[in-house]
Formats: sequence, structure tokens, C-alpha cells
Amino acid sequence: MIAKLKNLKKSKVISAAVVSSIVAGVLLIIIGMTYYKYRISELGIEDTAVYTNYTYHYAIISEETDADFWKAIYQGALKEGKDRDVYVEKTGSSLFVDYSLADLMRIAIASDVDGIILEPNGEEEIIDLINEAVDEGIPVITVMKDVPNSKRKSYVGINTYKQGQAYSKEVLNVIAEGKKKIMVLMNADSADTADNAQSVIYTSIIEAVGNQDATVESVIVNTQSTFSSEEDIRNIIMDKNDPPDVLVCLTAVDTLSASQAVVDYNKVGAIDIIGYYDSEIILHDIEKGIVHSTMTIDASQMGAFCVDALTEYRETNGVSDFYSVDITVIDRDNVSEYITKDDTESNE
Repeated sequence: MIAKLKNLKKSKVISAAVVSSIVAGVLLIIIGMTYYKYRISELGIEDTAVYTNYTYHYAIISEETDADFWKAIYQGALKEGKDRDVYVEKTGSSLFVDYSLADLMRIAIASDVDGIILEPNGEEEIIDLINEAVDEGIPVITVMKDVPNSKRKSYVGINTYKQGQAYSKEVLNVIAEGKKKIMVLMNADSADTADNAQSVIYTSIIEAVGNQDATVESVIVNTQSTFSSEEDIRNIIMDKNDPPDVLVCLTAVDTLSASQAVVDYNKVGAIDIIGYYDSEIILHDIEKGIVHSTMTIDASQMGAFCVDALTEYRETNGVSDFYSVDITVIDRDNVSEYITKDDTESNE
């Protein structure tokens, strides 16, 4: 009997302790929430979580997503997506592991996204993954580089013919200023491809120069690393026997390397640079007379076109095979407009 009373008393004590703990926990939660709301109101922050539902979810994939140019493409896609009820996700962003392009494609396919915007790298595995995605009902749009032998639905890029014409016009301008030897820098991984965009540009320049008192030749620049590219360009500039009068750069990396080299070796004015892209550095180099002019494309427009192409396909089951992005030439006559625009966007 005494044992039963002890057990009953013990049970009551345990129950009271449990109830007390629960009450204390509830009080702590209430106090915590009250304090949280007080701090939120004090800071002027609205205590609501806003969730947006989108009709479509697209993945954008590239090996260069951290580059300024690709950031601009993504921002263009993101902005257009908001207008068209589309959420655009930069696949692989904020991950602790660097995934290959193929792995990022697999992630997007496994996530069952509604569409993929992809800059392919020429690997056969990527072509297979494009086909796999399309077979699973996920349309793929290629951007900047195309793989027409795949099942991709559309390609968003540059009209190579128009780009060649733009470069040719700038080359003729420097020839008119007395320049004689034109050297076109071509990437080592693409110069042997007959239908490559760089080859088309090079051919266009040769045809434009024709029988004028000037020579045009190409030189292969190693693209295995930025350092190797810089070394090749410096060797070209420092050629004592037959240095170029003009360097035609078809990539942003080569443009930056060339402009830095002419400064380092006191060749500003002696060697003109016709470059590519409109980074802040390149724009200021045009302003200073280090770079003669540069070709640029509207990266934001490119991103918007990608979203448009995917959405058109999702809604109509049909889409244009090619979307051409605008090409603009920036020189000393109009560079101030772009510098002002760039500074404004940086301060937003």
C-alpha cells in the first residue's frame, strides 16, 4: 500500500513536471514571437512571407555563369521571365561543389524543369543529354553556341554574317587611317572548323579588304588558360621583324589581353585593337584610345530571347529555329553613352 502511494505521488510529480515544461515552452514561444514581431515592426520590415507561383520553371546552364557576360544574359532572362510568368533558375549556383556541364544537365533533367537554356561545349555527352531532355518532354534552347545535329528546339545567338560585316567595316576604317598589316586572333580549339563563326568572320574580313594595300592573316591563340592567351598575344606584339598594325580580337579575353599588352610595351597608337564585348575596362580603354573599337551584343536581349523561345514552344509546340541578337559597334564617337549607361546600372 505504501509502495502504491509512493508510485502515485511520483507519477503526480512527473506529470506536474511535464505540464510545467509544456507551459514554460509555450510561454517561451509566445515571448519569443512577441519579441520577434516587436523587432520586425521596429525595423520596419513586413512580417509576411510572399510566395509566387509561376507557370513555368526554366533552368539556365553554362560553364561561364560567373562571367559578367553570362550574368547579363541571366538578368535578361530573369526579367523577361517575370513578365511571362516564368521562374528562371541558374542551375549550379550557390553550390559547394563545382559540377561539370553534363552534371548540371542531369540535375536539370532530374528536377523535371519545363525548359533548359544551355550554352553547349561541343562534347558528345552534352548532345546526348540534350536529346535525353527533349525525349523526356523538356525542350532545350542553345545559346551562343549551337548543336544543330541535336534535338534542340531553337538557337539564340549572333548572326555571324552580320558580325563579319561589322568587323570588316572597322578594319576598312583603320586601313583608311594608314594601317597595313591586319592580324586576326583565332582560338586554338576552333580555327580548324570550316564553318566555325570565327572562320566566317575571318573570311569576311579578307573579302572586304580585297586588293587594297593591306594584308590580312590569322594567328592561333592558345585558349587553355588566360595566361597562355596573354603570352601568345605578347609574343605577337613584340615581334621585332613584322609586328601587326591592327589586332582583331574575337573574344573578350583576347581583347583585354591585347589592350594590357600594348600598354605594357608602349605600343598604344602603334597597334590598333578592334575588340569584342563592352566590359567596363574595354569601354574605358576605348575612351583612352587604347582600343580602337569593339563589337558588342545585347546580352540582356539574348537572355530574353531564350525565355521567349522556350515559352513559345511550351504554348504552341513550335518555335523559330534561330533568334538573332543585335550587334553594336562602340568607338570613341559613342563610347560615352555606354560608360554613362554602365555607371548608372552599377549604382542601381
